[in-house]
Amino acid sequence: MIVRRTLAIAAALGFLASMSAFVGSFFGVTMDKLGVWIFLFHGGVFLLFLPMVAIEFPAIKANAFFWTEFARGKPSWVLSGITASFLFFVIFFVLFLVLSHVSSPEIRNGEYVLNNYGEIVRVLSESEYLQLKGWELRLFASGWMCFYFVLTIYWWFPRNRRLLL
Repeated sequence: MIVRRTLAIAAALGFLASMSAFVGSFFGVTMDKLGVWIFLFHGGVFLLFLPMVAIEFPAIKANAFFWTEFARGKPSWVLSGITASFLFFVIFFVLFLVLSHVSSPEIRNGEYVLNNYGEIVRVLSESEYLQLKGWELRLFASGWMCFYFVLTIYWWFPRNRRLLL
């Protein structure tokens, strides 16, 4: 039980840090400015997600409706919260794709450009570049929030069966 609570608190801290990154993206924070924190956000998801998959693999493999089973025995808001966090991520994913023309904002030869696998789609102004870099962070932060939310729920509310941890 102590291990589960510790993992739940770690996931909740990841969720709060992801929210901070998301909010910061409106105030000039970008992926480039996060530096090593990007690896901590990504790594934290995997460190908390892999044990969950290992524990739940038989249930995931046996049940196509795992998420409804996942929510059983948990507060009524859990499935709605998971759905909302996933939709939030999907919305920001689609918005980034539309705004960036499915390209990546980069600096090439001193110019701000949209790069699509080596092909320059468009030259950007500095303002457009910084705006797209903010949207890039929003995309990643919304994904981190989605994963960390699910992980917090999973580790905080045990299923109604004997668990390994």
